[in-house]
Amino acid sequence: MKNLLGSLLFFSLYLQVTAQTVDTNYVDGQLYVQLNTATSIDLANYDYSDPTLNAILLNYNVTDMRLPFGGLSNELDVTYELTFGQLQLVNGLIAELEALPYVVYAEPKPLHRISVVPNDVHPSQWALTKINAFQAWDLSTGNAAIKIAIVDNAVSTVHQDLVGNIWVNPGEIANNGLDDDLNGYTDDVNGFDVANNDPNPNPPATAGSSAPFVHGTHCAGIASATSDNGVGIASLGFNTTIIAVKCTPDNSPTQGNELPNAYDGVYYAIRAGADVISMSWGGGFSSTGQSIFNAANSLGIVLVAAAGNDNTSAPFYPAAFNNVISVGATDATDAKSSFSNYGTTIDVMAPGSGIYSTLSGNGSEYGTLSGTSMACPLVSALAALVLDEFPGSTPQEVEAALKNGCDNIDALNPSYVGMMGAGRINAYKTLLGNAGITSEKDSKVLITPNPSNGFFLVQSVADVTDVKMFNLLGEAIVCDWNKTTGGVQCASTASAGRYILRIETEKETVQYPVQLTY
Repeated sequence: MKNLLGSLLFFSLYLQVTAQTVDTNYVDGQLYVQLNTATSIDLANYDYSDPTLNAILLNYNVTDMRLPFGGLSNELDVTYELTFGQLQLVNGLIAELEALPYVVYAEPKPLHRISVVPNDVHPSQWALTKINAFQAWDLSTGNAAIKIAIVDNAVSTVHQDLVGNIWVNPGEIANNGLDDDLNGYTDDVNGFDVANNDPNPNPPATAGSSAPFVHGTHCAGIASATSDNGVGIASLGFNTTIIAVKCTPDNSPTQGNELPNAYDGVYYAIRAGADVISMSWGGGFSSTGQSIFNAANSLGIVLVAAAGNDNTSAPFYPAAFNNVISVGATDATDAKSSFSNYGTTIDVMAPGSGIYSTLSGNGSEYGTLSGTSMACPLVSALAALVLDEFPGSTPQEVEAALKNGCDNIDALNPSYVGMMGAGRINAYKTLLGNAGITSEKDSKVLITPNPSNGFFLVQSVADVTDVKMFNLLGEAIVCDWNKTTGGVQCASTASAGRYILRIETEKETVQYPVQLTY
């Protein structure tokens, strides 16, 4: 995916509900602390047996120590969140904690911010045409069993264009005050508010339809607004289910621009069984964050994040973490959006300028926003369609599918060649067929292309009944094939380029991408 970039930033911390006083990149008064996995000390249930630690807790006014991400990995089972009162002394607290023999690291808790640039309302959904969504829907219109978690500041679960695709937790009984499915969250029928610790992921009623509290709702509509319902907009995800996760307190001093509980939201999405986690926000590096995403990846969850809106090549996290697909933004001409980050950590680009989608408010509002925030859920939706078209695909296979299906836009961006990942996503090409993925995971067909002469040798345990060749528009290409003692040979006079070879046998039909170079 990408090499881990950046180093630990031992500065100041993270925000609660008050304004930042130490460092705007971190939440005031909170730290992540990882202990050695061999230690017997449990900070969440600390018995005050260590006099050195006791003195640290007293001197820095540590008021709470909790285990926020337990059950994901050995490292996260000993990673704690500490809340303390001596805000200005954060560097000293980190140094003293790291001097303890059983502490692996102490680090500030990053303060993540949404990645949106507000714009005027415009009803045109140009992005769907640009990425060939209409052709892609001939192959897949999504699957309600596949779930995209929109981890954001809030998501309207009652918007007329979202309500049909909002997740309903089958193990939870609404409003009975119990955690029926024993997942650690009470009454989480449609998602959860991890910032206010309640089952209502909607924006506060006072937020209305003005930014930034509309952000999560806008992203949810891009990912999977209910489509073909005669209302509002269509979405690439079409029938894909949305899990709503709210990570911003109702009384946020920045009116929803910051997500102090972003990682708690990711943790909830994992526990809720998300297949794809869409993260249109970011900030600085943290070791704890990398551990969380490693654990999610190992569980088979596809992770997608916005690359940031600073028009810089500097790494932006979580997009720049290992095991996360980093998404930059393009405009209607396929040029890099003026605000979009770029560089070696970018994986793919997607439309992000002037994107029309749902807004929170009265339940029927729509508007246009711009940002890598808007590009991110579009890629998340395509990842969900890949999971529908190619069941059982791993996160690595999904990422390969997205990249292999991209259109190269280097010629339109000469100043950013090699810094826009694999290019701008093309939904149709992605679903038509990609290296490493077949329609049947237990395929018994093996193909060996010889791109220099246009011959393809097909070996199968079953008799081949037909071989067809198509270009990326789905148009049939002449392919003369015949059986030989070594299998089946397909000869084509097609010009150099990328094609799809469809092999039919007695037992299955599979398709493979092939590249003719000559």
